[in-house]
Amino acid sequence: MSSVAIQSTFPNMWVPDSQKDEDYHKQAVLAILGQTVSNGYIPNLYTAMDKSMNFYNGDYDLSKKFDFIQKDYNGRSLPALWINFNKIRNKINLMEGEVAIQKLEVTCKTLNRDAQSRKMKKKAQIMAEKIMSMVMPQIDPMGEIIETKEPSFIPYSEEELELYMKSSYKEPIERAMDSIIRYEIERDRYTQTRLSIWRDILITGRGIAKHELKHGKPHIRRIDPRYVIVDPYVFDDSFSTAAFIGEWRYAPITEVCDTYGLNMDELSRIKSDQGSWMWSGYSQNGTNFLLPYIMINNQLMCLVFYAEWRDIRQVKAKVTVDQYGGEHVKILGKNEKGKITEKEKELGGRVETRNVETIRKATMLGSNIVKEWGEANNIVRDSVDNPIRAEYSYTIVSPQYINFRSVSKVEEMSALQEFKDLIMYTVQQEMSTAGRKGFVYDLRYKPDNLQLQDVMYYLKTAGIAFTSSGQEGVPPAGNPFPTIDTGISNSINLYLNLAGYIDVEIDKISGINDARQGFQKDNSLVGVSQMAVMQSSLITQPLNKSLEIFENELLQKYANYIKTIFPFIKDQYEPILSEIGVDLLEIDEDIPLQDYGIFVRVNSDDIMNNRQRFESIVMAAVQSNSVSLADAMVLLYNPDTKEAVKKFLALTDRKSAQSQQMQEQQMAMQQQLSQQQILGDTEKQIQVDRARSENKGQLQVLREELKNRTMEQQTQLDMLKKEQEQNFNLIMEAL
Repeated sequence: MSSVAIQSTFPNMWVPDSQKDEDYHKQAVLAILGQTVSNGYIPNLYTAMDKSMNFYNGDYDLSKKFDFIQKDYNGRSLPALWINFNKIRNKINLMEGEVAIQKLEVTCKTLNRDAQSRKMKKKAQIMAEKIMSMVMPQIDPMGEIIETKEPSFIPYSEEELELYMKSSYKEPIERAMDSIIRYEIERDRYTQTRLSIWRDILITGRGIAKHELKHGKPHIRRIDPRYVIVDPYVFDDSFSTAAFIGEWRYAPITEVCDTYGLNMDELSRIKSDQGSWMWSGYSQNGTNFLLPYIMINNQLMCLVFYAEWRDIRQVKAKVTVDQYGGEHVKILGKNEKGKITEKEKELGGRVETRNVETIRKATMLGSNIVKEWGEANNIVRDSVDNPIRAEYSYTIVSPQYINFRSVSKVEEMSALQEFKDLIMYTVQQEMSTAGRKGFVYDLRYKPDNLQLQDVMYYLKTAGIAFTSSGQEGVPPAGNPFPTIDTGISNSINLYLNLAGYIDVEIDKISGINDARQGFQKDNSLVGVSQMAVMQSSLITQPLNKSLEIFENELLQKYANYIKTIFPFIKDQYEPILSEIGVDLLEIDEDIPLQDYGIFVRVNSDDIMNNRQRFESIVMAAVQSNSVSLADAMVLLYNPDTKEAVKKFLALTDRKSAQSQQMQEQQMAMQQQLSQQQILGDTEKQIQVDRARSENKGQLQVLREELKNRTMEQQTQLDMLKKEQEQNFNLIMEAL
């Protein structure tokens, strides 16, 4: 059977879609392998990542690397065992624990033009309600007072309104998507996936996740970075300009046959090729890499390589123009005509042909069998207003990506870990070959009547040594038993000090020192320990920021993926939306037509003292009745300290405005009481004059005066009413 030659160039993507058949997708997959695997880039990267994984687990075998120091001149093994004193895992686990206790806050905002215009209208409506509540006449034409409905929110300043629109106000579509994202994060156990991705970043220097459907529900899957093939010629840490991406694995042949429907002919084609189709038996460190199939425990395992790459497709698009002049583009289906109304034509609406980016996929089994090829399903696009760019189902982060790779924390510490293991092996040799204290016994001093075993017996039992000073005729001078020491020498202390120096260097690289681990010296000050914790945390801050950016991008794609498949899975979200008072029937058609911004925040500022100071200020405000207890709880549970401070200032401004308003109301009430008292005294005086007056003419005059006074008051009331109506009309015209 002839083998398929690998290539390094992609097929022409500008050919019509009708010519992008199975062979087109097969050539694209071979080009991906040619640009990454055959030149050794992916095998070398896999080896480096796998080594870091083994260092983290303590499984990396260094005994072969240092075999030359484990044997004597005769080739016999020295009396010591090679033991991995793994300190790397402890450092990584502590950094993972710091992320595990972080409070993750995920919020959703609509970002497209229609959503922004709706929010501007809502802002104008709030301002109108505020003005109307202040100057709107509250008297109907009959002269009776009307009790108007109080608005849900009345801002006391323009800054408070801006803060409300930015942080608190959410339209029904935003609240719906916000609840859906929170529900999916809990249901999908995203916190565990998040920790796994963070662990991959620390160990291999790269974190990868994929959004997909699992049992009919959206799912975020963590991908092992060792088994991912991605375009290395990119210039950012998120691989946003990557031309292709894929993942490979070995699967049992029974699973492959059931999943992809292989027949006997295709199965025999896999077994008959041993890998010359790729790189003529390319091997990495003597081990074949990415063979079409391998045997594990007498079980045939088939290579499964899934790939995605960017492509071009011509589509018909309906372009409409809104009242603000912004264009909205909707890609039409194959059988969709996209009618343009007369009103849309007047504003510049049209149907045109455009070249848009798309994602194509293919799965290669073994060496030359391609399955499930074609355009990817449920493609996530960057915008509903201009859907030109397509996004992969994969999200990648590789912090500090330079010269086609990133260096992980484990890789930085691996050389020091090797050196420490070598030092501890040497310490074992010193301990195993060490003797103990003794003395030199000159046999010529042994008495003739004692055998050597007798002397040894008395030495062991009674600690007595016998000599005969006159036996040779010359008495011994000085101590006849000079002592010797074959025990552990001072060199072992030097080895241990050197091992301690290695530990300090590992602490510097990882940023996990004694203070950060919770170990505090007895004579160290609290401020010094806090400074040590803060400075050591700065070493890992770039990685934490990379994780935060990665999560924003990942959940951004996840939200767009949910809105893409929302028409097919919307029924399962109905109970969730009913809990927040949103009717699914009112928004089910609008959710896929919005752009959503997902913002992820963590309580990283808790490392500093700003949070503690803010909490103390809030508690002091509660004690002085400047802030209510309910508002204080809302402020303290807000993970974003800066936003919480803004809300706190807005609450204090509102409190002072309310106090000033209450004072004005009290003054108005006192003035009204004074006027009523004056009117009451006048009526009493009229009644007294009426009773005393015996002249009917004078009584008639008093009646006329009272009538005229009443008519004057009614005229003034009518003029006031007319003036208020004119003010209201002017306000409505201005709005």
